[in-house]
Amino acid sequence: MRLVRCAPSVRAALIALVVAAAVVPVAAQAQTAPPARERLTQFTKAHIAINIARDEFHGKVARIHEAQGRERARREMEAQVGEILSDTAMTQEEYDEFILIISLDSESRAMFDEILVELAEEGSAPTY
Repeated sequence: MRLVRCAPSVRAALIALVVAAAVVPVAAQAQTAPPARERLTQFTKAHIAINIARDEFHGKVARIHEAQGRERARREMEAQVGEILSDTAMTQEEYDEFILIISLDSESRAMFDEILVELAEEGSAPTY
């Protein structure tokens, strides 16, 4: 396969076109009905727990100076994320899809924010 050279502006326009072509179908999918509140609540709990795990990981890895120790900490964090997803009966793909949905759909985002507040007020936000 032979690559064709082109001006940077043409290359940028082509990249933008390819990205737009990929994003539009995804955005259209996210515009469908918002997820059920119960499932969004499960996602929100997983999201909170994963953020806690990541924060702890970053604090831990900042104090580790050898590569093997950092890699061990990363594997532990990945295992913890896997456990969190398993506890909420969610796959990584489903979790990523929810991230996309609440990023693109304002109704779903509003419901997510509402659930965050409710969990904080109830004190039922997960801790790991």
